[in-house]
Amino acid sequence: MRTSSLLAASFAAAFFAAVPARAFDGETVTVIPGMNGDQAPSLSIGGNPDAGMFDVTGRPLAADPAAATPLEAFDLARNAYRSGDKEKALSALQFAAGRGHAGATWMLGRMYAEGDGVTHDDRKAFEYFRDLVNRATNEGAEESFEDRSNAPYISNALVWLGSYYLEGIPGSSIKPNPAAAIRLFTDAASNYGDPNAQYNLARIYLDGNGVKKDPGQAVRWLNLAAKKNHGPSRALLGHMMFRGEVVKRQPARGLMLMMLARQSAEQSGAADAQWMIDLHEKAQQEASEDERRSATSFLDGWLKARSSN
Repeated sequence: MRTSSLLAASFAAAFFAAVPARAFDGETVTVIPGMNGDQAPSLSIGGNPDAGMFDVTGRPLAADPAAATPLEAFDLARNAYRSGDKEKALSALQFAAGRGHAGATWMLGRMYAEGDGVTHDDRKAFEYFRDLVNRATNEGAEESFEDRSNAPYISNALVWLGSYYLEGIPGSSIKPNPAAAIRLFTDAASNYGDPNAQYNLARIYLDGNGVKKDPGQAVRWLNLAAKKNHGPSRALLGHMMFRGEVVKRQPARGLMLMMLARQSAEQSGAADAQWMIDLHEKAQQEASEDERRSATSFLDGWLKARSSN
């Protein structure tokens, strides 16, 4: 997957806060765990990075990753990353990943996929994501609490792998394989409820990429993802409702969804989220005064209902 086609917000701000995504032109979206809040495992960092290294319980970490447990090495990596020492972070992540730490394996895949602190290498990223998914599959159904806490990493790795198979990796043995991509996205969408996978499946069924076009299936996946506050899904579903494409025309409700998508795009500050802002802007210009007024009324009602829950 070419990183130039991904949307990336500030990756270092919260260590796992990058938000790569695809645009409205029919490409797929890849977003990391934590974009939707309740999907993310706890990633808080204990202690002050400038005052020494501590794990989430406040215990001092070993200064040498090789003398630490996998969890301690992972915490050391996060502290080193936040302090700007990506070389040290890389070393600690490699140690932790080599001993089966899911978060470290996922983070290494992300770093190589984004070229963050390392030379961009999609093949290496693919291998880390594949290793994470294979390990989770081989561990079987007997999940401990710790295993369940790894679900966001596994789910997101499935989405990355699906995106790689959808496009292929130039110069490698990974060729475009829409069938494999659909299987991976379906696993993440159905078994993990991943909204990015759900959005990707919607795009695939709308475009007929590797499957027969199925607009009804696409709308189903978009609805599921939109209910999880997924911006791209809200924008696309809102656009379809406003236009009356595939679904019955409901311009006011479509505008409301695009308003919500625009808010998330503006909050992300990501350049590749601009399409959601542009989509809403165009619809606003085309909408009648009554449609705009009704959309605002729907949004007010939605916000009130949300605040009361």
